[in-house]
Amino acid sequence: MFNSIKNQKDIKIFLDKTNSLHDGYVVGVQYINNGISSIGDGYSFNPKQTKLILRILVTSICDALVEIEFENLLEWQIKDNQCDIVDTSVIINEQGWIVWVDDTYINEEEMKKSSYAIAKSMKWRVVE
Repeated sequence: MFNSIKNQKDIKIFLDKTNSLHDGYVVGVQYINNGISSIGDGYSFNPKQTKLILRILVTSICDALVEIEFENLLEWQIKDNQCDIVDTSVIINEQGWIVWVDDTYINEEEMKKSSYAIAKSMKWRVVE
């Protein structure tokens, strides 16, 4: 069962239950874009039909597999340099976007040095 991120309480629960993904490793990434359609001589793009699924092996909580789904993506980037995740940040910015970063969030410029996702929705679960 997935848990949605809607507010600060949800963010705290996510960070607590996943140990902030500490000692986590990205083991799966899937991007889906069902929002591209042909319109005459060009194409239309609907970000509401985008999805990013991350699977992260969190060794600090008994090798748990955490699955995170983002929908309606504004921007995302996954960097894998074979290093473990030490910290994770999740914020809801002033525009109402959920921002996930696999590091401590300082600002947007610093965020772009890490893996991140900016989306309208985020949900997560520990895969059994």
